[in-house]
Amino acid sequence: MIFSTFKAIAFVAALATATPMAYAQSTTELEEDFSRFTAGSESSPSSAINDATGTIPSSYFHQSGWSGYGVHQAGGACALISPDNYGAQLYTPLGAYVGEYEVKVRAKTLASNYRDNAQLTIGLWEDAANQYNQTTYHEPFTTTKSEWREFTFYFNNTTFNSSNLLIAFSTLDKVLIDDVKIGKPTTLTAPTPVGISGFNANGFTAHWNAVNGATHYLFSVFHNVKENENTEKDFLETFSSMKTSGKLPEGWGYKSQSGKEPEFFENSDKGIDGALLFKNGDVITMPDNGGYYTSLEINIVECKMPKNAEEIGDAQIIVELFDGHAWKKFTTIYVDASEYGQDKIFHDFDWTRFVKQDKYKCTSARFRLAGFPDDCALGFCDMAWSTKNTSTTHYDIKDKRVDGTSYTVDGLDPAIDYSFVVKACNAETTSPSSAAFDAIGVTAPVAEPATDVRRDSYTANWQLSPKAESYIVENYDLYTAPADVAGYVVLNEDFSKISGSGVTIDKPFAFQNGKYEKVNMDMVHNNGWQCYWGGYAEGCFVCTGLTDYNISGELVTPQLTLNNDEGRYQVKLKARSMLQNETLIVYSKSTRESKECKINPDDWSTFTLDFTAGQLSDMIAFTSKNHYPFIIDDIKITQNIKAGDHVYTYLNDSETIEEEETSYTFTKLTQPKTDHTYAYRVYGQRVYNDKKVTSEPSNYVTVDFSAGINKTDAAQNATEVARYTVDGVKTSSNTRGIVLVKYSDGSVKKLVK
Repeated sequence: MIFSTFKAIAFVAALATATPMAYAQSTTELEEDFSRFTAGSESSPSSAINDATGTIPSSYFHQSGWSGYGVHQAGGACALISPDNYGAQLYTPLGAYVGEYEVKVRAKTLASNYRDNAQLTIGLWEDAANQYNQTTYHEPFTTTKSEWREFTFYFNNTTFNSSNLLIAFSTLDKVLIDDVKIGKPTTLTAPTPVGISGFNANGFTAHWNAVNGATHYLFSVFHNVKENENTEKDFLETFSSMKTSGKLPEGWGYKSQSGKEPEFFENSDKGIDGALLFKNGDVITMPDNGGYYTSLEINIVECKMPKNAEEIGDAQIIVELFDGHAWKKFTTIYVDASEYGQDKIFHDFDWTRFVKQDKYKCTSARFRLAGFPDDCALGFCDMAWSTKNTSTTHYDIKDKRVDGTSYTVDGLDPAIDYSFVVKACNAETTSPSSAAFDAIGVTAPVAEPATDVRRDSYTANWQLSPKAESYIVENYDLYTAPADVAGYVVLNEDFSKISGSGVTIDKPFAFQNGKYEKVNMDMVHNNGWQCYWGGYAEGCFVCTGLTDYNISGELVTPQLTLNNDEGRYQVKLKARSMLQNETLIVYSKSTRESKECKINPDDWSTFTLDFTAGQLSDMIAFTSKNHYPFIIDDIKITQNIKAGDHVYTYLNDSETIEEEETSYTFTKLTQPKTDHTYAYRVYGQRVYNDKKVTSEPSNYVTVDFSAGINKTDAAQNATEVARYTVDGVKTSSNTRGIVLVKYSDGSVKKLVK
């Protein structure tokens, strides 16, 4: 940060949190005018009407379930008066605030507040007993003591599919609120992309959430095209042209809360030759010069400040960046009243974080001022920024009309990464664009027949996959049923390997693994189990979690074959909770088909669950509904199979294989039993923006062991002595394709490279 000779206002980033409580569930659409808050007045509210737990008698509201603390009657309005460092809070009844909602509220600062304006925050929270999880759906609103104002807040909750949600109104000051209305919005909001499916070399299927009121959508696909030149440009704007023209410089945007035109400011006595006036609620947008920003420095000047420094309060400048498709919040700059009373500050933004996170980069920035007294102003002057042109955006599909919430794209270049955006439409309007969603992935490799099959080894082969940087091969036991079998055991796990630990279920051992990790084979009989916030006790498995943050532990089976018998299968298990009554959820990772089981901490319960939508590659997960720890044991998954049906059982996988390799040899295998053989499938992998991306698996390839039943691996001390093409021509180790390798013991091995 570079300062002028004047002492500056300090700008700091901050995040405030609060702690809601849980109360009775109710409908999500509601309206409250506080007409039953009859005591007190706007100038002299009553004493608090909540008790220490946050309970408020239902007689005060037209709908039961409201709660909070620091809540007072104010003659037909509600006064929120902060009783402590956590602030005053009013909570709506609990409900399922899922999808798009609009929150309206009238508010103003209480006359007895210590400063002229105050901040009211509206938040959407997920709530359970003594637990909370605040979402990003919160927005500061400025109020003044001179007049009531109505504020409207829109949110689109696609994160929490829960009936335990609430809207919270909170403040660290003294604020009056009235006429709360919560319902579906009348304007179209931007759709929210939810992912892609069916990714392949030539395309993918994009998915997004439906928007209330939309009749159709406009879908676009784009990619970046590298330019031949790497052009850097520097820009400086002093706003001096406004003095004579009265207009903003070319490319700049301005929206005033009051509806006024942009204003020019100068104060030569303090060295301010020109500035763009910036008032409460104003939005100022910078030009898009065709390149992405590499630096930005703004000079903020004091144009008209309040007499009392405390009136600056929670003033803030919200900074958003445009990536060519949608605006994204970058940071919030708070004004610190402790250094009030000076005239200039240069603010040099750290652009690194945004550039690293967003490969499409920022092409414009905008600023919104909130929390400043209405009759006061800051100013922008001497704004300097740099841009660089390294790529341009090319639209492969532009505003294609789609009537549903998905669209399948094909005919794309396998070597290019694409993204998509969506807009919602009806007869009257079109919404803003959604955020860009990267449709990146790796095409499933094409697996080829196994080669060099021996009694105790085989070589898996595949074709190179576009964009894949490495590969993983999974080895399976393949059972082919010779006759119909009722209740064939697909998986049986009793955790009996966890023995002699001395760890009891009263005090289990917890891993505290905050990501999915494989369960060690010294604990399970079947390879491929995974857990999230796992643990163990003698002879059983434990899932813990973080109840304070609504995070449940989860246990996941290995990959299973469950598509036989038209997808019908049965899960049997034994379970109990640890702390209190809980609901165990058993569900398919592939189809999300789920069943619920009531468990308690006093004794074990046994469950038999019937499922109907099993897949060829499926995993079954076990977790808790209300985030409390649970214990599980004796898991058995069965399915009726018919003669000729296949059952694949995961055994192990390869190490990571380099991107140019197209084969891998599994060794030290046991001879398959009758009706069994080996099979394999291959995954491609890449790293994109520091995240590992894995393809769908290839088709299973069955290994025919009959031809190699009498063959053994070459002796361990045998060395390669020569390499030949299939035509018998001697070649080098760099030759690609099918080659024959001769070893010092006389054996010959066929490889595919």
